[in-house]
Amino acid sequence: MWRYHRQKLSVCLLLLLAVLVLAFHQGELKDWALRDSVDSLGEAVTLAVCGAWLSLIISSRPVGRITNYLFFGSFLLLFSATLDLADEVLDYPPEQRLLSWLESFPAPVGMVLLTIGLFGWHREQQVISRQLQGREGFLRDHQLIDPLTQLYGPVYLHAVLNREIKLRRPGQTLSLLLLDIQGFAAYNRHFGVSAGDELLQRLAIWFAGQLRPQDVICRYSGDCFVVLLPDTPPSSAELLAQHLQSQLQHICTEPLVLQTVVQSVQDQSAAAALQQLEQCLLQAKTQPASRHAAYSRVWY
Repeated sequence: MWRYHRQKLSVCLLLLLAVLVLAFHQGELKDWALRDSVDSLGEAVTLAVCGAWLSLIISSRPVGRITNYLFFGSFLLLFSATLDLADEVLDYPPEQRLLSWLESFPAPVGMVLLTIGLFGWHREQQVISRQLQGREGFLRDHQLIDPLTQLYGPVYLHAVLNREIKLRRPGQTLSLLLLDIQGFAAYNRHFGVSAGDELLQRLAIWFAGQLRPQDVICRYSGDCFVVLLPDTPPSSAELLAQHLQSQLQHICTEPLVLQTVVQSVQDQSAAAALQQLEQCLLQAKTQPASRHAAYSRVWY
């Protein structure tokens, strides 16, 4: 996360350095006998804590409005703590009031900004907690799990896809990958339903093992699977489709064809995105070339 805050952190540190240079230029070092070691230790601990707060915010928070409140609030507290510590070792001329103002004024402003940021952070955590509770509820609802493959079903796919569309940040990509097993009906007729069920279970385990932890694969219908790929452009989803198509021949000895459809999800509902995905599959099946090719793919 540090690289996202590099610009404002550099500006703030340069400002702090400039004020320290001014402080050492205007003030004179106090004699050791005039320094209060207890106050100096307290100011040093306060400065270290403010620095730790700022470091935690930078290392754990993404760029955004709430992060800016937390960042600048913590920095202003660190700014005041630094000048407080400098005041313990420097003696300023009586007519020099600027450094005294710079020492006192930023602290209350920083406390206000930090409070606003903490309130916003609290609201964020409430939203995240509701999302986690909803996800846990989905996982506990066995009706959302396909009993044969133990993958999620279409109801869960609709819910997760709607959530991903609503929570997607500007510029974030979201892709769908449809996997349709061509020739499965003939396989069922030839080898029987039990063999077909066993094949679907084997393919479901293999598909899931080829995906990332954040990807979601669902048994959409019969011999059709849909994979939800967050933060994935269509080009990367196409590479995954090609990988699955090429490796299928090594996994299954049966003469099956894996037909794929890759689709980038725009700002539409889950129902509309999945309906468009089905239409793309239907178009691919009606193309004459796809009936003779070892595999085919459509990229929209």
